[in-house]
Amino acid sequence: MVTVVLRFIYLLSIALWIGGMAFFSFLAAPSIFKVLTREMAGNVVAGIFPKYYWQGIICGVIALGTSCALGVRERWNTLLIARTIIIAVMLIGVLYSVVVLQPQVQAVKAQITSFESLAPTDPLRVEFGRLHGRSFSVNAAVLLLGVIVVFITAFTMKV
Repeated sequence: MVTVVLRFIYLLSIALWIGGMAFFSFLAAPSIFKVLTREMAGNVVAGIFPKYYWQGIICGVIALGTSCALGVRERWNTLLIARTIIIAVMLIGVLYSVVVLQPQVQAVKAQITSFESLAPTDPLRVEFGRLHGRSFSVNAAVLLLGVIVVFITAFTMKV
């Protein structure tokens, strides 16, 4: 019964983490930027980011912990080790976004009064674009790794 509970908690954490990322990345953010001005949309998304990242951290810690617990209970094998390592890399990606990238993005954004008035070559706009690109890449990598984790999980599930 303990194994079943661990599997349930593991699956729930992965589903919430990857589902939340997919919803925000493919539906919420594009819709927000479509309906609102760039300035307003940026403010809305900036307000969502702390919660978005906390969801990733909490779900990541739970997924990592339960994956480790399942490895101990069900005997470690190559795919379970790979899955656990990938989850750890995903969590490191989220933590990097929170600890390194977001403070840098916020510092640059605080210096920008309006994106509309900035020339495309303005150093602040260029730096914001660079940091945004890095943040996007990390987010995409975490999401892709999450899909791989879901596949490994489905492949190794016992019925």
